[in-house]
Amino acid sequence: MSSEKRLVLFMALTFLSFMGLQYLMEATGLIKPEPKKPAQQADAKPGDKAKPADAVAAKDQDKAKEKAEAKPGDKPVADAKPAEAEKPKVEIVNPLELVIGSTRDGSEGAYHLQVMLDQKGAGVSSTLSARYLADKDGRRIKNLPLQLIGRNPGSPPSLPTLSYNLSSGQPKAAEDKAAEDSAEAKEAREAKEILGYVPEGEIPLAQEVWEVVRDDKGKIVRELSEPVAKLKTVREGQEILFKTTVDQWGVTLTKRYRIWKGEDSFEVELGFESPQKEQKLAYRLYGPHSIPIEGEWYTSSFRDIFFGSVEGDAVKIVNRTGGEIAKPKADRFENTTLPLRFAGVENQYFATFIEPFPAPTKEADRWDARTEAIVIDERPEASQKADVTVMVQSKPFEVGPNRPVKQTYRVYAGPKIIANLLPYGAEGLASYRKYQWFGIPGAAWMSMKVIAPLLDYIYDFTLKVSQSFGGKNGNYGIAIILLTLLVRMIMFPIGRKQAMSAQKMQSLQPLMKEIQEKYKDDKERQTKETFALYKKHGVNPIGGCLPALIQLPIFVGLWQALNNSVRLRHASFLYIQNLAAPDMLFRFPTELPFIGEYFNLLPFLVVSLMIVQTKLFAPPATTPEAQMQQNMMKYMMVFMGFMFYKVPSGLGIYFITSSSWQICERLLLPKITHAPATPDSSANDDKNPPGGGGGGGGRGGNGRGPSGPPPKPPGRFAQFWEKVKEEATKDPTYRKMLNERDKAKEPERERERDRGKPRSRPGRRR
Repeated sequence: MSSEKRLVLFMALTFLSFMGLQYLMEATGLIKPEPKKPAQQADAKPGDKAKPADAVAAKDQDKAKEKAEAKPGDKPVADAKPAEAEKPKVEIVNPLELVIGSTRDGSEGAYHLQVMLDQKGAGVSSTLSARYLADKDGRRIKNLPLQLIGRNPGSPPSLPTLSYNLSSGQPKAAEDKAAEDSAEAKEAREAKEILGYVPEGEIPLAQEVWEVVRDDKGKIVRELSEPVAKLKTVREGQEILFKTTVDQWGVTLTKRYRIWKGEDSFEVELGFESPQKEQKLAYRLYGPHSIPIEGEWYTSSFRDIFFGSVEGDAVKIVNRTGGEIAKPKADRFENTTLPLRFAGVENQYFATFIEPFPAPTKEADRWDARTEAIVIDERPEASQKADVTVMVQSKPFEVGPNRPVKQTYRVYAGPKIIANLLPYGAEGLASYRKYQWFGIPGAAWMSMKVIAPLLDYIYDFTLKVSQSFGGKNGNYGIAIILLTLLVRMIMFPIGRKQAMSAQKMQSLQPLMKEIQEKYKDDKERQTKETFALYKKHGVNPIGGCLPALIQLPIFVGLWQALNNSVRLRHASFLYIQNLAAPDMLFRFPTELPFIGEYFNLLPFLVVSLMIVQTKLFAPPATTPEAQMQQNMMKYMMVFMGFMFYKVPSGLGIYFITSSSWQICERLLLPKITHAPATPDSSANDDKNPPGGGGGGGGRGGNGRGPSGPPPKPPGRFAQFWEKVKEEATKDPTYRKMLNERDKAKEPERERERDRGKPRSRPGRRR
């Protein structure tokens, strides 16, 4: 048995063993199936009792009561109880009443988000998506909406999203600024938690409990209606208003949250009033955080911080991973020189960010002085999973009697889809921006502008076909297969030339080996003779590389589109439940190192097809070094199977379809090509030109083309029959019989030869 057959048999037996062991242990009760968690209440009504899903918010409200009315001169530390907490003067509202939006209906005209607010800091405690379900290990959690903004389970308490601290906008004295920028002060700040550090003279409004303002009817949530002139329609929404005062500065502050139906964002309007005197103010606003990590056991994308800056008429996007920001003594990642267009956090499929609204177009329009990435939860044991966010430091602005100031921010929380991001100028987030140091020119453009829209069009085609047979949904697995076949058909001429070049190079291997042996001591002559051989037979040694380079941006773009497409998330195909995750055929009894908890079948199928493809079309090894190289390639393919073990199953389907096409293309190639005959070993002899070998019409003595396989040796019966005919020709009687048969057939042969000759016609008589 060959080594390849042993490898395939080993993988098959391994697969059957793990599957049988899983079923056997479940049947005998040695292991229990993974328990299903009860679905949490996604959409709460005012007046309902608090449920476990809101336990964190209720707990934070109790803490907020204790921290209310902090003394102006104190330096509070995040979530630390003061020595003498005063009773709050504001009404504490049930957290279930501080909800705008809904998760009941995720259609286009309904609310796309549900925002739960917090009186502490008048911030956002969580934001749920009405269109996407939560994920665990690459599988959807039934009836549990995806939380895009919130808190990480088990992480230390943190300040709510969109809470801010207020400071005086007066310029600091030179000595105070020098003391703040000193090395000792920086070291002291780094030793503290970033969100717990409050500089001198800053009011920690992120720690305050704000008042909830009710309307004339006593309602907290106010219904909104606003006409849209361009669309000639009316959009509907909801809002909640918060209010607080800073007595020592004589400032009244408001926060108004609005959400509109059909949008993946909400708004927060910051209001500042100083009715008694003219003064300058500034603030530090904390952005969204705790975006979920999709598939911790298989993903390479956790949480990344990004800044979008206005640079002329374009938006410049820069990003950095959370692990780079959270590592000890990391350099600051900030935006200062260009006006801020947006800033936030992203994972593989979703993004949450804040943007000034209306967006600035030049330096005079900007509100921000500096935007910086900060760490909320470092997670030293797994820094790549650190919880990070952005902090916006505003420019000083003036307020006074009859001169209120209002600044509005929009907060996006949704998928990285071009159509959704376009209204915010953030469509660049939809492109695949990982490993930019190894970028292929044109691949990102091909992925975002061609491949991704094409995949959606093909999915719509599968949807229409499904509806014609009574179905309701399309299938992205079939769409990936059709997309791969379409790309392969478009690239077929280039792929055919590449295969033909490889065949010509393979046919010249014997002659190249002779040249190498003949001039093994003269490398210069060896190179000269090799190129002369290429020129004589019309072979371009780089002819197989150029088509591959042309195809590279297309296939890399296809890979990026499939790896970054939120539409593949939780899309099923055959036994696969999530095309954006590994196929997870079955679960191991215990977690295995470097592999995880699940057995994935598609990577092994991909490697098997690659081995078959190499076995069928690789040129035969003519030297021990070539044989060793081919053996190393086989082992490398098996190693690649483990390297790509956690690749999304959608990519596995693409690789399987592409490899199957290549195998079929190469198998059919000898039937559709008519190249010159394979040169024999005496091609350098002028008396034996290429394609000779004793006739055969330029196809070799055996009548086969250059791409055809060598003739098979005759079998035992054929050898026996040839020996019998050879012995018979030695008998005189048999030779006489053959001569008489040839004489009898001579007239018939003459008639056959004359049949094609023109005959003379008699002339006409006048």
